[in-house]
Amino acid sequence: MQTANQQVILTTDGCQGMKTTFCGVVWDLLNGKIYYTNLGDSRIYEFADNEFRQISTDEVKSVILRKKDGKPLIISGVVVTAEGVTNVIGSREAHYEIKVKNDEAIKGVILSTDGMHGASSKFEEDLLTVINAIDLENGLEQICQEYKDIQKDDMTIIALRKINGKNNYSKMISSILNNEDFSGMSNFEISKVLLQGIEEGIKEKNAFIVNKLLSIREIKRIDFGREKIGDLISLMFKVDFQDGEVYQKLLSIMRSSKI
Repeated sequence: MQTANQQVILTTDGCQGMKTTFCGVVWDLLNGKIYYTNLGDSRIYEFADNEFRQISTDEVKSVILRKKDGKPLIISGVVVTAEGVTNVIGSREAHYEIKVKNDEAIKGVILSTDGMHGASSKFEEDLLTVINAIDLENGLEQICQEYKDIQKDDMTIIALRKINGKNNYSKMISSILNNEDFSGMSNFEISKVLLQGIEEGIKEKNAFIVNKLLSIREIKRIDFGREKIGDLISLMFKVDFQDGEVYQKLLSIMRSSKI
């Protein structure tokens, strides 16, 4: 961090005098630790217990906008203010603190610039949809496309998600179908289980299982994505599973999908 800041300060090319916000994470999976820091208003979010929490601090303050003569800019009798960052790379006064926390409950991490998280009031709601999507990359691409028309600044987002590769999906499907408690699972893990169970239900032409798993999907507000739903509909035709109710539900889910 110190070296990078010095390099920016000492540059003599066309970037001389420029500054930037920063956020960074080192996720030490082996030792179960997350190290992180930020300068300015670029943010770091943690995903745990199926919700997002901002763990970085916005280093900003309100400043009065002024005209060329130095007098405050006043519109309709009101002094115009804007938020300005108070800590940036490229400043000799730049300061930062490397923080650390245990990752035991953390399922994912999001890094975002102001142009991304400041573009929409439903940013965190959209993040929940994306982080639980089976195809994370496609989900991120969809919200980036949606935000392009409303962005006001550079728009960058990085998403990391921890996946438990030791799950016994057959046992988990059985637990869900038997109404056993699965509150300890993340929505992402539940979505993978539900999708696999629905696929198996279609292959077995078992409308009861498919409908029950689809109802849990609705309660959990899980978005499989249009492509995955399309695959399920194609599978119905492939195995000749002729159930109008299931077919109509899948069509409706595909039309309402955000990703």
